[in-house]
Amino acid sequence: MNFRELVDLFISASVVFIAFSFQYLISFNYKMTTAYLLATITAFVFHELAHRNVARSKGVFAAYKAWYFGLLISLLLSIASRGSIVFVVPGAVEIYMPIYIPSIESSIAVAGPLTNAIISLICIPLTKIHGVSVYASVVGYVNSFLAFFNLLPIPPLDGYKVIRHDITKWVFAMALSIASLIFYWFFE
Repeated sequence: MNFRELVDLFISASVVFIAFSFQYLISFNYKMTTAYLLATITAFVFHELAHRNVARSKGVFAAYKAWYFGLLISLLLSIASRGSIVFVVPGAVEIYMPIYIPSIESSIAVAGPLTNAIISLICIPLTKIHGVSVYASVVGYVNSFLAFFNLLPIPPLDGYKVIRHDITKWVFAMALSIASLIFYWFFE
């Protein structure tokens, strides 16, 4: 990872963390602040690194690039609403394929949401363990929501890139994300 990419990822992750945890930061709720720090790392950072690593494993150039205007809007909205409105648009892994191959694009696109869905499923049994249940619940819910949202088949979201080339892959990933989201909404 080059220095510019590392800086972009760090700044993006910091803004995502602040946006999601702002209400807890200003109320000095360290437990929930820590939970959202873990959620930011597992949901946002792992999501983007999954895209990047799968792309590179397929021989495709990939690098994370922050969208600073989107980050500014995200930060200002969170601060202005005192954390009650969270909408983050941090950036994305940009890929470059000299020869466009749809199956490779769909594999790269599904990697991020699938990583989130798997993390959210791993957190389910952890929500029943005293001492880690709050952290597991926040991490699991944020990951399940991010997986579901990113799998919506709407451009430029990952779901659109997956469904147009491999509907089976999309159905599998969406089913995992919905199953975990249902757990966090109704059973947690």
